[in-house]
Amino acid sequence: MNSKRIQDILKIVLSLALGVAIIWLLYRKTSLKEIWEIAKTAHLGIIALSLFFGLLGNYLRALRWELFLNSLGYNPKRESIVFATFGNYAVNYLLPRAGDIWRCGIVAKYDQIPFSKTFETFFVDKILDILAGVALIVISLILYVDFFISYFHQNPGFAENLTKIFTTVWLYLLLAVIAGVVFVMFTYFRENPIVKKINNFFQLLKYDMALIAKMKSKRRIIIYTIFSWLSFYLYFYICFYAFDFTKELGFVIGWIVFAMSNLGVAVPVQGGIGTWHFMVISSLVIFGVGYDQAGAFAGAVFTIQSVWIILLGVIGILLLPHVKRGKENLGLQKPAEQEETTNNN
Repeated sequence: MNSKRIQDILKIVLSLALGVAIIWLLYRKTSLKEIWEIAKTAHLGIIALSLFFGLLGNYLRALRWELFLNSLGYNPKRESIVFATFGNYAVNYLLPRAGDIWRCGIVAKYDQIPFSKTFETFFVDKILDILAGVALIVISLILYVDFFISYFHQNPGFAENLTKIFTTVWLYLLLAVIAGVVFVMFTYFRENPIVKKINNFFQLLKYDMALIAKMKSKRRIIIYTIFSWLSFYLYFYICFYAFDFTKELGFVIGWIVFAMSNLGVAVPVQGGIGTWHFMVISSLVIFGVGYDQAGAFAGAVFTIQSVWIILLGVIGILLLPHVKRGKENLGLQKPAEQEETTNNN
């Protein structure tokens, strides 16, 4: 077994162990039998209804990524993009963020698009979701600033860790070292083959970003982003109505808990295992839900929705090789601007 294989296995084991450890800490003082009894009272039909919005949200994300690829002159089959997007989130349950690279690689393979192009467009697509996640928190602050005051008061360790991250001298020393290394590389080693490749990549990235900036589908990008996040909100919030102790909380509280849950997913563990539970449980407790009830809600919703995401992903992965791709869906159809640049050179 080579060292890379061992490293991959260690990453999977360690990230999964972190998630399991958090789950254990959250539930160690609760009665699992009582949690199960509460979870059994859930209206499964309502949770099943929420699953449609999870599918819709990921479908809209796929359509948005398709627009970015189209802006660079690539026209892969829509089914290929959709199935790869579904598979992305399933692979993330195996190894955190591995699905992101897998998605770019599998579309590059089947649709004959350079990996650099699929990765560039995915990167822009991801930036949009990060900005949307920040917007969720900002809107939550505006809607209910008292919640965040209470949250940091009841979870002092969370606030302390954030403070330590941004006040430690090691963070700024690391940033300074990285900046110094980059400066030396691109100033004194410009002719080095590796540095040349990196420089060429960024030059091409700059050109492609200019193409994306000029794309005519900006309005559709905004629409897809808004409606995909609205779908994910409904995916989460509808589950409030599956339990008697959350159905009266209202859409504003649902929005805030949803925003907090996304912070949990951002942590690099498989599918947000443990961290998602922590953010949801701690948030619901502040809004007056009992700890055991909050634990039952988080456990039931996360389990059912995770199985759904994995099922969709497996279906997408199995169908990807069978998508019928014509010549018009393979390779690059150069935009006019790119053709002119090529001819001029």
